[in-house]
Amino acid sequence: MKKLLIIFIFSASALFANDVIHQRQGSMQDFNKLMRSATQILNDGETQGLEDIYTKIESIMIEYPNLFPNDSFEGKTKASQNIIEDRDAFNIIAQDTSDLAALAKIAASNNDLEAVQQHHQNLFGSCKSCHSRFKN
Repeated sequence: MKKLLIIFIFSASALFANDVIHQRQGSMQDFNKLMRSATQILNDGETQGLEDIYTKIESIMIEYPNLFPNDSFEGKTKASQNIIEDRDAFNIIAQDTSDLAALAKIAASNNDLEAVQQHHQNLFGSCKSCHSRFKN
């Protein structure tokens, strides 16, 4: 019975880890789709619709750090274990990205195309910064 319980606990942990890996991969896919949509709107010289897009990006990045529990770095993940070792830096990048999305949202609501474009470029920079430090 004890062996069965240990196997069950191990299996449940593995399922949880796979689920959270899929959640965070889905979040990044959503993030990337939103960024592509925003880029297309900006390339058209528009701001309409951007407020909603940046609201969604901000929300994704607020939740994102919670999708990296310490036991979720095995299996089909490209996340580096550096996240565990330097969680504070990872959380700061996520918060900064959320803040950039909030600024872009405000600029979009003010129809300030130039400011939105700047914040949008900064969002891309945040992606590159995080990937260079925390992605295998």
